[in-house]
Amino acid sequence: MKKFTKIITTVSVALMLSSTFASAAMKGSKHDIGGAEGGNEGDDQRICVYCHTPHGASLVEGAPLWNKVLPSGEGFTMYGTTYAGNNPEATISGPSLVCLSCHDGVNAVNSVVNMPGRAGYNVDGTIMGAAVRMTISPVLTVANDGLTNDHPISIIYDETAASLRPKTTVLASIEGAPAADWGNYTTIQNLLRSDRVECGSCHDPHRAENGTFLRIKNTGSALCLTCHDK
Repeated sequence: MKKFTKIITTVSVALMLSSTFASAAMKGSKHDIGGAEGGNEGDDQRICVYCHTPHGASLVEGAPLWNKVLPSGEGFTMYGTTYAGNNPEATISGPSLVCLSCHDGVNAVNSVVNMPGRAGYNVDGTIMGAAVRMTISPVLTVANDGLTNDHPISIIYDETAASLRPKTTVLASIEGAPAADWGNYTTIQNLLRSDRVECGSCHDPHRAENGTFLRIKNTGSALCLTCHDK
């Protein structure tokens, strides 16, 4: 019994530490919607609630315990045919749709499925306080040029195109991309979702220290050269 209790205590401490590190990176960042916006009605200046909920979450691939309503995925103008002749998927995959549920400039950033507290569940989403939308954003996907002027997303990582490195390439072996910057990721394959390049391949929404939530600093194009062997 003592051994079991010790294991539980150790796991609990590890989870608390990982949560602390994540919140430390998020706190005060642009993804700290409650704190950055001064708090919205009923959120108690929480950080995680705008994306995640412990109960009643939306089931989305690559987005654990997701607390938002996703765009349909239709109506987004994709990048189109690349110079290598590859094409993105016809519609955006789930791992990138979760980002666009805020970054499309249409859906309210502070709309959630499960409000903090009791009796706050609404499958269609509830806006906490006054609606906040990203009306000024480099990723306005419904208006303007959509995704035609951004790096292709929801596109298969084709090792025969665009000087792409093999998916098995160890990140720590690439010059300018030290292992410490990648967290638990070890290969390029870890950056992909179902073998596709998605928003999260380059951005980590929980780490703001590299600017625009990049996974590593792009000094000397280090992030670009992680995949493209130029």
